[in-house]
Amino acid sequence: MTEQEDKALLTSPIAPICWYRKVDDTFVVLNPNDNPEHLLNHLNFQHPRMQFTMEEQSDNKLPFLDVLVKKEDIKLSTTVYRTPTHTNQYLHFTSNNPLQVKKGIISTLTRRAKNICSKQKP
Repeated sequence: MTEQEDKALLTSPIAPICWYRKVDDTFVVLNPNDNPEHLLNHLNFQHPRMQFTMEEQSDNKLPFLDVLVKKEDIKLSTTVYRTPTHTNQYLHFTSNNPLQVKKGIISTLTRRAKNICSKQKP
């Protein structure tokens, strides 16, 4: 995939400002005057079995993996993203699971929030 990606970006008529890929999800920022459809068409032309789709920002927000990227003025900020179908159910504290597992869930969620969320000004 990396080889195909490098080839596509080198021959692209549009140079992205940033390009981040995690497995099959890609986050791309383009110049405001660039047409994203041109880049999408170029990428889809590279290989018949590789087809890209595009999700554009809505209300200056765009989910990418577990991150919600928000455009605020000229800066990007991030927060934790949960799909609309997320139930907020993890593990009931009185369940028959080791205390270590229960603590691990809390520390994982806390670490995830600290790593993903933009730093707030005091």
